[in-house]
Amino acid sequence: MPIHSEPPQRSTDPTDRFDGELSAWTLTSLPGAVSAASYLIGNNAKQYRLLVDILHDQRNVTLTGVGFDTLRQLVADRLPSESADRLLDELSLEARLQQLVDWGTCTSWQDRAETQEDFLRNRRRYQLSDAGYQLNAAVRTLEADEATTSTAVLLAPLTVLNGLTATIEALRTNDTKRAGEEFSQVQTTVHAMSDAATQWQTRLAVALGGSPTEEKTTRVLETILTYTGVWGDEVDAWSQPIAEHLIKLREIDDAHWRTMAGARLGANASEALLDDGVRELKTDVEVLADWFAGPEPQSRHLRRQIRNAVAPVLRGHRALLAISGTVSRKADLLRLADAVESAPDEASAWQIWCAATGLYSARHVCDSAPEITQGARTPIWDADPVPISRRLRSQGVRSLGGRAPGIVDRRAARLRARRAADLARADLDRAARRLAQRSGTALSQWAPLSPAEAELFLDLVSDARGFHTGDQPLEAHSADGRWTLRLYPLEGSAVISVPQGRLVLPDARV
Repeated sequence: MPIHSEPPQRSTDPTDRFDGELSAWTLTSLPGAVSAASYLIGNNAKQYRLLVDILHDQRNVTLTGVGFDTLRQLVADRLPSESADRLLDELSLEARLQQLVDWGTCTSWQDRAETQEDFLRNRRRYQLSDAGYQLNAAVRTLEADEATTSTAVLLAPLTVLNGLTATIEALRTNDTKRAGEEFSQVQTTVHAMSDAATQWQTRLAVALGGSPTEEKTTRVLETILTYTGVWGDEVDAWSQPIAEHLIKLREIDDAHWRTMAGARLGANASEALLDDGVRELKTDVEVLADWFAGPEPQSRHLRRQIRNAVAPVLRGHRALLAISGTVSRKADLLRLADAVESAPDEASAWQIWCAATGLYSARHVCDSAPEITQGARTPIWDADPVPISRRLRSQGVRSLGGRAPGIVDRRAARLRARRAADLARADLDRAARRLAQRSGTALSQWAPLSPAEAELFLDLVSDARGFHTGDQPLEAHSADGRWTLRLYPLEGSAVISVPQGRLVLPDARV
């Protein structure tokens, strides 16, 4: 049966407006709904998430998208074997993929047709958009173990101190390239520290809010133990040396910062890029100062937050032990009973009870509807006439006016499409023959590739890397089965010029 796209979820908030009504909030420039995240809600969220997860995993295998037939087989492989056929029959794969494209979660394009049979099959290829990939990666992170923390933050203060020391020593010897490399390690560590601190603070805020539960107490204990195991007392041990190095970094003039940025961006970098690079380096120095320098650095503030969370954990643990692991609402019930007894009459007492518990009486809402006087088996010529509005009586006849619609003549379009397909097939054959003439040579010896050669070569390399197993040479076949690519690894790397730029690959003999 046909499966249509899901209707938009209607909000239960009584202040929301519908049917084209505008409010002052609608006209503001604040960010609103993210349509690319629509696949996460609704009755068919499992189907959409399965498709998005498959495309997410395939992005690490191929950069040219996933074909419709291949995607259908991958979906079947993910489903339980005993019910895969039934679930595939109920899944309208093409409609689901088109809905993801409409939401902006995926992108799609039509592959070229090489044979007559290709015109009869679905030739669309699908790939996650940037927004869809980042959203799905964030969802996977949320569903993963929340207690995990990047290993980059292990011994982070000592790593920052060593990186700053090496950066200052390199600047003293005018080795700006090495200084930039050492400072990049500092930047990576600081970003990892910020992410870890954000995770810890979020867990503490969630766990310390509201009444204590076993889950909240466990989460706070895990957060405290994680902080102690990752940093411990290193913040106090290395904050002073780091602050002294930051004073020296702030004394560096703009010429040295500009040279460090130029070593990263290359000799052909524009002035605007160099200014952005210098601004980034100086911003990271200020971030380090916020973390380790000043009277109230962020590292000390985080440690104080962790320390202050110990007492609530102990109190919550004792409360859970006293009530056998359940949270008592005895005090709330006593206050409610006192309020009900103090009510002046029964109606007021009932209103207090309903407001406190939400247990209101049932109300039947009726709407006016025409009364049906005839039975279900009344013939149409004996039934009462249906009331027709005045507008329909006056304008209904006009809907039948005008000329009869004609059939669109698509012969010229089909002829142009057939000619374009013939030209594309001829270009592909010429590109394949030119690539075949390069057999026996190394990739590092190749001359620049034409657009058709580059497209065919990239498709073959992507397929070969996606299905490579063991120590066997990379091997891939063209879509028509006429050409086979085998790559035997060599030492070093190869740089191949393509119309879009340069392609860097491990060197291999073709």
